Amino acid sequence: MANKYVLHGNGIQIDYTIGGNPGFTALTFTEGTTHKTFTPAQITTDQTGLGTLVSVPLVISVDAGGTRFGFFLPDVQVARGQTAPVSTVGVFEMFSGPDSVPRRTTTWQCVHLHGTAEDVIVAL
Repeated sequence: MANKYVLHGNGIQIDYTIGGNPGFTALTFTEGTTHKTFTPAQITTDQTGLGTLVSVPLVISVDAGGTRFGFFLPDVQVARGQTAPVSTVGVFEMFSGPDSVPRRTTTWQCVHLHGTAEDVIVAL
């Protein structure tokens, strides 16, 4: 089973490794000059019929709202040392908070992502 994914599209780069040390970076999100890293505890994963939905907070403000980013991670069977092509979709969610002025409705923006999946040995 693949545990390392490198995805990109629409100026976004995602590096995601599953199963490593909880104190190490598991997901890196880059868009333009924005570069954010996340440990496993900061990443939400939900099993769905479409694959695993992986999401992270990009901008969070309790009062003014924020932005989340998520993507569907397909289950990919790949032998160690091999890579497999992956194509999926990412979603930005922009939401407002209780003190946002003007108050705006939640909006979503989808992006096409493609890249590779592989099975790698991870540091525990």
